[in-house]
Amino acid sequence: MNLQRALTPVFKRAATGTVINSGGLFSLFGSTTTKNGTAVNQNSALTLSAFYNAVDIISNDYAKLPKGVFQKTNNGREKRSKHNLQYLISTKPNQYMTSFMFDKMIIAHAILKGNGYAIIERHPNTAAPVALQLVDQNKTPVTVIKYDNGLFYKVGESLIAAEDMYHIPGFSLNGITGISVISYAAISLGTALSSQEFASDYYKAKGIGTAVVTSAKSIEPDGKIRLANALNARLNETGDWKTVVLDETGSFQHIKITPQEAQFLTTNKYAIAEVARWLNIPVHKLKDNSDTNNSISENQELMYAADSIVPWARKNEQEANCKLFTKAEQKDGYYIKANIGALLQSDKKTQAEFFSKLIFSGVYTRNEVRNLLDMNSIDGLDAPLTPVNAQTMEQINTKLKELESKINA
Repeated sequence: MNLQRALTPVFKRAATGTVINSGGLFSLFGSTTTKNGTAVNQNSALTLSAFYNAVDIISNDYAKLPKGVFQKTNNGREKRSKHNLQYLISTKPNQYMTSFMFDKMIIAHAILKGNGYAIIERHPNTAAPVALQLVDQNKTPVTVIKYDNGLFYKVGESLIAAEDMYHIPGFSLNGITGISVISYAAISLGTALSSQEFASDYYKAKGIGTAVVTSAKSIEPDGKIRLANALNARLNETGDWKTVVLDETGSFQHIKITPQEAQFLTTNKYAIAEVARWLNIPVHKLKDNSDTNNSISENQELMYAADSIVPWARKNEQEANCKLFTKAEQKDGYYIKANIGALLQSDKKTQAEFFSKLIFSGVYTRNEVRNLLDMNSIDGLDAPLTPVNAQTMEQINTKLKELESKINA
């Protein structure tokens, strides 16, 4: 309470600082709507199956990465499973959700809204993080304020110092706040949504949208209206069969879908590739396997992990390392790391060959590989293997000296 009271004047002054942006910026190019007047925004974009699937896959893939607390040591690094942050990042960051749901939501917010925010709750005595409370931006707007070379976050009516806000931005033009991908993709997504609406309207009418009635006899204007209304009433009736009878040699001609309209109906197929480009995800991940094979897919999986998931992992790691550890812990080499290798699991044969080469070259011990496969260690498998035909010059010189000693003895 004393600390909060002491900082209150600073927070009040910060409220007069420069607004970086509100975090709710939607479109840089003005409002974009579909042909039916539907606004292109987060909710409408998610009605596109490809866009929904892409956001779901990216957020899931980041959320399922194992994350651990490590410390740099003279021998490399050691995992600190008993550190208090290990529970927050791998089990339960707050009282409402698991670590998987928290990680999924903060990435989804960063993609859809441009920024993912979580308030860092700290222990009143030690200032150690005890919870990460995700900010629901649909209910509570967030404004980023720059004041006296520092940042503050206005969350609803509260003002939060930068060190107490866990902030993951998406694509950014200022390096501080992100911009929703929908802002830039609005035109492309609007075309896809218009195609979706057109297909829905067309199939709702069962393809009977426009027709022409011709007659050998002249019809008065009022008669044309009555005839058209009668036909519309009959054709709009429910049921599988509709029979229309025209008097005096009249004829009915259905104007079928044009080639241009047929092409527009297939626009959704191309929307998959557009969404894949905007969200940096391979097309085959969006269930379009028309132009892929197994070897191409495996290479694309590696590219997907490197180009899409690794950047999100690095953003989260750096934000966590800067704000969740104390200065003393940072100096002692504590850090959080996500295991990207969990995404790079190939088929069993390739995986076995990969591990075998690393074991026999001495890179991995047999127990380390067992742990990667979620298996318990076995006594006697902690020592790395060394190939007998691969030795250092120091080892060779030692053996030569030993051989000379035996010969001279």
